Amino acid sequence: MGWTWLLWLLVLLAVLALLVGLWMLVRLRALGRVVGSFSCAWRAAEAQDWSSGVAVYGVERIDWYRILSLRPGPAARWRRSELVIEPGRRVLPGSAWGALEVECHVGGDSFYLAMEGDALAGLTSWLESSPPVDRGAA
Repeated sequence: MGWTWLLWLLVLLAVLALLVGLWMLVRLRALGRVVGSFSCAWRAAEAQDWSSGVAVYGVERIDWYRILSLRPGPAARWRRSELVIEPGRRVLPGSAWGALEVECHVGGDSFYLAMEGDALAGLTSWLESSPPVDRGAA
C-alpha cells in the first residue's frame, strides 16, 4: 500500500508528459498549415543560440511562434512598417538546409533571423510591397 501513491504519481506524470507532447505536436502542425507560414529561426543580437520557430505573415505584421513552447500566442510580433532587414546575408555555417542569416531592426532592437532563401525572398518582397506610410506631411 505504501508504493501505491508513488505508482499513481508516476502514471500522472507520464499522462501529463504525453499531453504536453501532444499539445506541441498539434500546435506545430496547425502553425505549419497556416497560409503564409514559413520556418524561421530567431536569436538576439548578443546571443549565440538560435530558437527554432515558425513565422506567419499578417496584413500589417509578422507573428513569430517558438516551436517548443506551451504559450499559445506568438513569442514576437514585428510590424511591417517598423521591420528593417539589413542587406547583408550569410549562409549559416553547419546549416543542413542552407539557412541564410539576416540582421533585422525594429526601433532600437536588433536581432537575427535565419531562413531558407525562398522564405527570405518572400519576406523582402512582403516588406517592399507595403503601402506607403503617411508621415503627416502636408
